[in-house]
Amino acid sequence: MQTPAHAKRPCILVLSDRPFFRDCLLCFLQRQGFGDVVGAADVAGFRRGPGGRRDPDLVLLDLRQDRADPRDLLARARKRWAHTTVVALGSALELAAHGREADGCVELPRARARDIVAIATAVERARDGRLQVPTSRELDRERRRWETLTPRELDVLETLSCGADNLKMAAMLGISERAVKAHITRLFEKLGVANRTELALLACHAGLHCPVAPAGVPFRTVEELDAAS
Repeated sequence: MQTPAHAKRPCILVLSDRPFFRDCLLCFLQRQGFGDVVGAADVAGFRRGPGGRRDPDLVLLDLRQDRADPRDLLARARKRWAHTTVVALGSALELAAHGREADGCVELPRARARDIVAIATAVERARDGRLQVPTSRELDRERRRWETLTPRELDVLETLSCGADNLKMAAMLGISERAVKAHITRLFEKLGVANRTELALLACHAGLHCPVAPAGVPFRTVEELDAAS
């Protein structure tokens, strides 16, 4: 791959708290000729080097984090690097649930390694701010479905992923049990599922992270969810 003599190779940050995934992607990019590539588990983990490392030109953000909330991580990356191209990596479901603020997406596992190289090369050639990366029709459809959810419905879906019943969810969210039931009914319709188990599994596959439960509020397991519906 030829690069104009006057151009600098882009600084690429791989943002993931999964060490094996992060290190494999770093190694792959380096072998493709991108020398200024670093990895971090969190936004705060990116440090300018003693030689004056600039802000990243491209952030590759893994949505399948082990511990971090991917939506929060993406929001903080977007806030810190307002002029950086941020590309989210994940399944279509994860991308629809968390990747709204990203400039582009790489759909796993269907994407190929060359797709990431093409994005890095496009960022290198642009050199003048954020790029918008096209998305697939499947992802566009999934995004439209998730964009119909209200902030409160997202709160309910996140809490449901813990295995809490309606009464405990109401206590955690500070709303009535009747309101919880109404939100769950609308989630069935909007996300095309038939019962609480399917809804909870969808939330888990989307990588939703449950808020911390107040002391003394036990959670039910996913297997118990249908009995509570």
